[in-house]
Amino acid sequence: MKRAFRFAARCLLLLLLGAALLAPAAQADVGPKPSVSIRVVNAPAGELYLDLLTQGAPSTHPYPNSDAQRCDPAALDRLRALEGEGWVLAYTTGVENRPPVFGSVIPDEGGIWRFSYVGLPDTFRIAAATRDEAQVAETSYTRRFTDNIVYDWQSNSVRPATPYPLYFTIQLLSTLIPTLLIEGVVLWLFGFREKRSWTVFLAVNVLTQAGLHLVCGSLLLTSGSHPLFYILTLIFPELIIWIAEAAVFALLIREYAPRRRCGAALCANLASYALGYFPLHLLLPLLERL
Repeated sequence: MKRAFRFAARCLLLLLLGAALLAPAAQADVGPKPSVSIRVVNAPAGELYLDLLTQGAPSTHPYPNSDAQRCDPAALDRLRALEGEGWVLAYTTGVENRPPVFGSVIPDEGGIWRFSYVGLPDTFRIAAATRDEAQVAETSYTRRFTDNIVYDWQSNSVRPATPYPLYFTIQLLSTLIPTLLIEGVVLWLFGFREKRSWTVFLAVNVLTQAGLHLVCGSLLLTSGSHPLFYILTLIFPELIIWIAEAAVFALLIREYAPRRRCGAALCANLASYALGYFPLHLLLPLLERL
């Protein structure tokens, strides 16, 4: 048991060392921010402006981040005309008593509209306009923490860029595979060899990782942007996972004494917690495109 605690202490030290090496200088406004990227298909001819229509009162002191000076006034007026009945353009007008939204009504060089920051509404409708016409999506869309969506101008509908079953599967595999590899090495070092032990190990990790993604959603992936956010996001879920896995190991695995099984669960989870940031950090640019 003493060897198990020494191994756990080494893993914790490695985690703290990695955080110290990767952490940038402290700033007043750091941390992952909610964001949404929007691609328009079947777009009309001409320049298209796009914003997020959300419920609230229009801001009496708009944040000075608008790019109105770059826009066609006629098209921008059509976009603003979509406001009313409690619906406000989150970026162009802003919502009273809410933080601002950063972005642009004009797409970037890749033809994508991007909006972000803490004022980004959780639920919104797509509002789009040209010089000649304007329309609002028929249904509201509730975003993930980081989301990529597609707006079809012709059908006036919104959908996720990646269907949810595929998105969830890729997201799950991005943490499940590194977890199985890291914890599998620890389990092997503890001397577990029986098929039953490895079956229990595989089943409990699939279930706990699936539960982790269901609870944290895309915030789990975003935690890979910085070691400090990774630590804070996962410390309590990992504690719950360790308790669950230790109980399952103690009840269902037959090799060795229950104390050794719980010790193996503790060390395996500490190792995957300490080292899991690195593959998640490397995969983050790919996962954010889903």
